[in-house]
Amino acid sequence: MYRRDLRETRHDDLLADAATAEMAEQVAAEPEESDGDRLAYATSREHRTDLYLKDGDETRKLTSRGLLAQRYTHLDPRWFDWHPDGESVAYAGEDDDGLSVWTVAVETGEKTRVTAHEAIDSHPRFSPDGDEIAFVTDYRSPGALAVASADGRRVEVLRDDEYLYQDPRWADDALYAVRMRHRDLSDRASQVVRVDRDGTVEPIFASDSVNAYAPRPRPGSEDEEVAFVHDASGYDALYLAGPDRAEPEQLLAESGTDLGAPAWDSDGDLLAFTATRQGEVHVRTLAVESGEETALTDEPGDRYFPEWRDGDVLAVEATPTRPPEVRNLTTDERVAGRPPAGLESRFVRPESIIYDSTGGVEIHAMVYLPEGHDDADPDSIPLLVHPHGGPTAFDGYEFNHRAQYFAAQGFAVIEPNYRGSSGFGREFRNRNDFAWGEGDLDDVVNAADALADAYPAVDGDRAGIYGGSGGGLMTVNALGRTDRFDAGAAFYGVYDYETFMDDTDDVGWRLMKRELGYPATDIDNYREASPIRHVPDIDAPLLVLHGEEDVRVPPSQSEQLVAELEKHGKTHELQTYDDEPHGFLKRENVLDAYSRVADLFAKYLEVDPDDGSSRPHRPDE
Repeated sequence: MYRRDLRETRHDDLLADAATAEMAEQVAAEPEESDGDRLAYATSREHRTDLYLKDGDETRKLTSRGLLAQRYTHLDPRWFDWHPDGESVAYAGEDDDGLSVWTVAVETGEKTRVTAHEAIDSHPRFSPDGDEIAFVTDYRSPGALAVASADGRRVEVLRDDEYLYQDPRWADDALYAVRMRHRDLSDRASQVVRVDRDGTVEPIFASDSVNAYAPRPRPGSEDEEVAFVHDASGYDALYLAGPDRAEPEQLLAESGTDLGAPAWDSDGDLLAFTATRQGEVHVRTLAVESGEETALTDEPGDRYFPEWRDGDVLAVEATPTRPPEVRNLTTDERVAGRPPAGLESRFVRPESIIYDSTGGVEIHAMVYLPEGHDDADPDSIPLLVHPHGGPTAFDGYEFNHRAQYFAAQGFAVIEPNYRGSSGFGREFRNRNDFAWGEGDLDDVVNAADALADAYPAVDGDRAGIYGGSGGGLMTVNALGRTDRFDAGAAFYGVYDYETFMDDTDDVGWRLMKRELGYPATDIDNYREASPIRHVPDIDAPLLVLHGEEDVRVPPSQSEQLVAELEKHGKTHELQTYDDEPHGFLKRENVLDAYSRVADLFAKYLEVDPDDGSSRPHRPDE
């Protein structure tokens, strides 16, 4: 499938540089009561996420074996927490026995293992006096709520029931947490509850088919007020609950915008929060008593996990040309993070478009165009459609080095936020429930025409498609059920749901139950949603890629797909990577995988660099 004399290879360096960029993940300021000014923050690089301490101009690494960093949705809580006195940080970390709760002394680096059992522990939070740590554990059953003494000598399970718990937060000697039924996902139906130290549970907000999350007790509140988010209005909005309110008070709601990630200042007067609209994620503050809002950001970008420090708001921020870093949004200064030198000038700035799809549904999409496209000849630029995974995710103004790589190769890339995407309200997010491969597939296929119609230089007759996970499923569906694309590349996708249910992890299983129903009664949904059924109708060449350590979507899915492709004599190739889980992160694997995809599209979409920059073989051949 590969001829490297059909495309430029000099841009492979851009992909390699971007794949090794440091990615800030989360930040937490030292508690003000400790009179310190230090920061703990998490940074990922390739496969590893570690915890760092920033103390003035000095930065020190606190962990050496990594910490839990498995973001599934925007609802995921912080992975680590400061001791109230600033003496240590609790985190969920790895060792040979799995993922446990640990503490690390910030001065000496000494580590203490708090929990010791063969199960995943996560979401650690120190009690106000620092003597205990609340956390979520899979020790007895998935998602139980537990408390351990900070020295690890005592562990109690407070709630082990029909619910999955997450994001515990202390309020004096009680805990607030999010919970959802085992059959649900937290981005579809969840509750906010109060759990007493003896395990007694009281729902603070619970409504059928409504998503509630991010409970944040108000500092200094004698009535134990708590801010949180729910989407009963149709969009995520901010609410305040308390004993003097029969129903939660709506603090702020905005049609067309999802609000989230509330964080109180130390006085309990101001909330910092994120506001997501049309692919842009901004951070604002709200004076709770007066209702006055202040916007801290105005440039398109991606921001998450806002936190307060000395009256300023910190957050992780990424832009299309700059990888995620910790910034002070109040002063607009970088606090931590090391962007790769010169990378920003090598990336293009994406645009967004809105187009009409089947049934008159408006779809928002991000577009990456090659430099000089305004002056290019009509129909001179081939196009690529990239559907995201999830499907409860969205593409926006984030750091997206893979799309940038293809734009540098001379392709126009469109990333549609098809129905089922998050960031566009509850009704839109639920639109492909029990309807996979219907309107959402139309949105993806129609993206090719929308891109060609919006830009005269883009050739709608030369189109490829690629995607990972849910986007891999969408890729195979698009090739098997339409003739719109000339080639495709599917990364670690689900292709046969009937067999997938036996092999996936708990998150994948709950996703299927929510979207497709129960196998005993709804097996036809599983079969109809499986793109492997449409392999006989695939005419375009297909590259299939998978990581051999993937537990969310096991490699057997790609193996089944390839067996079916071989059975029907289809043009295809399978490439696996023995040290990759669900998603490719290691530099050498990212470079190999995406340069293979670039070769594929160069060959079948007729790209000719004709400038001496191509090679007939791989550099290592």
